[in-house]
Amino acid sequence: MSTPAGFDRPLYSSGTFPQRTGFFGLSLRASMFGGAAMVATLLTMLIGGLGPALVLGGISVLILAPMVITTRRHSLYEVIQLRIQWWRRRLSGSTVYRSGPHSHIPGGRYRLPGLLADTTLHTGTDRLGNDFAMIHRRRRDEYTTVLECWPGGDEALTQVQRDMMTADWGAYLANLGLPGDIVAAVAVIETFPATGLRLQREVSQMIKHSNSPIASQVMEESALHFPAGRQQQHARLALTFRATTKARRVDPEEMAAELARRLPALYEDLLGAGVDALPMSAEQVVEMAHRSYNPSAVADFEALDVLGEPHGMDWEDAGPAAAAAKWDYYRHNGVVSVVWEMANPPESVFTDEVLRPLLQPHDSLPRKRLTIIYRPFTAGDATRQVDREYKDALTANQQGPGVKSAASELRLQATHQQRHEQVRGAGLVRYSMLLTVTTTGDHNTAAAIAESLSARARLGFFRAYGQQDTAFAAGLGLGVLMPDHSTMSQIASNA
Repeated sequence: MSTPAGFDRPLYSSGTFPQRTGFFGLSLRASMFGGAAMVATLLTMLIGGLGPALVLGGISVLILAPMVITTRRHSLYEVIQLRIQWWRRRLSGSTVYRSGPHSHIPGGRYRLPGLLADTTLHTGTDRLGNDFAMIHRRRRDEYTTVLECWPGGDEALTQVQRDMMTADWGAYLANLGLPGDIVAAVAVIETFPATGLRLQREVSQMIKHSNSPIASQVMEESALHFPAGRQQQHARLALTFRATTKARRVDPEEMAAELARRLPALYEDLLGAGVDALPMSAEQVVEMAHRSYNPSAVADFEALDVLGEPHGMDWEDAGPAAAAAKWDYYRHNGVVSVVWEMANPPESVFTDEVLRPLLQPHDSLPRKRLTIIYRPFTAGDATRQVDREYKDALTANQQGPGVKSAASELRLQATHQQRHEQVRGAGLVRYSMLLTVTTTGDHNTAAAIAESLSARARLGFFRAYGQQDTAFAAGLGLGVLMPDHSTMSQIASNA
């Protein structure tokens, strides 16, 4: 990689957190409750005297305090509600999953657990002749199709070329919000141990007619030992669409016809960002889902792929035989997975290499998955959201006399820049990240390494406590979007 002389490397920012600021920097909901409590306390003092007013004021403070006290951007009410919901799950036994012939699953199948249990898989063929799979979530009338991606990498690119690809990726995300029916785009980059079966088969074909036994033996031993300890990396992009007509909600074939027309443009536009992509077939999606829950099946799938034989597994049998969700980890088919969610993006500007520590293969983390969830706004919603954020930041910065805080000034600058960029054609997306590490050994050691890598990437990751199984499913890129299934009450939220 080379950089032209005098070239200033672009720096990026992480955007702003959507918020509604009330009085004294509190959230709007807390400010409204505090104002109502203050008025009620004053009226009580005028009518009933000082004693009842002090009692009412004390009760109001006790109710208001959990709204104001926050941890990891969650109010104390949210933390308490999450813990109560977890206790209810444990008492009801819903944290344990068993499938197969001796389970209560209809038909004795090995269905996917949790939010993926009610999904169905359908197929279609786009106008270029490529088969694609659709994951239908009946509850929300959403369809998810998965694109297998082959990123070009940046080793042989100049900084200018990388910047152009980054800009094209931003334009791609902006264009996703134009149709109005694309709910999310989920980019998944995962690493897992290489089996070396393909290399061994290629070597066996090469030496089939060899006249040198020594050379043949060297090549066989090289094919056997070269993949040892190495990892392979796969990337995919899942696009979730909302069915906008009654026919598409009822009949998946209608949605398949719509996607057959639109999909080629969606994966061909990725070429500008340096990514080759093709839709994944139903067989590939089933394989991906099953090996995520059952990592021991990777070698079997690859052996069948090398021989050119289909695996014959249905979507109804892609799940694990056994799984158990714990407060801070998820156990499935003899392995343990730990999932982290992004609570804080980088606090300052960063370069285009900010995620490199998390994306690179790590010897101590053979199975690792980084999921980036983008949820684009439509053009009209983006304009309203940007204007509302700017007005709120302006109001928060003008509150009170004296020197303004650096955080409020930075937020005002960021929202002001967003307005100008949005007018020039930039899109507005909400984004989040999930980091999943799967191990057969001590998950605490793997967790410590993963948290160190996230710190090097300048990201604030925290374990998805009490929702490890849901976060694991969301990190697969199969159409599970956690905000759509939130059980938190609006009263408990600090937004």
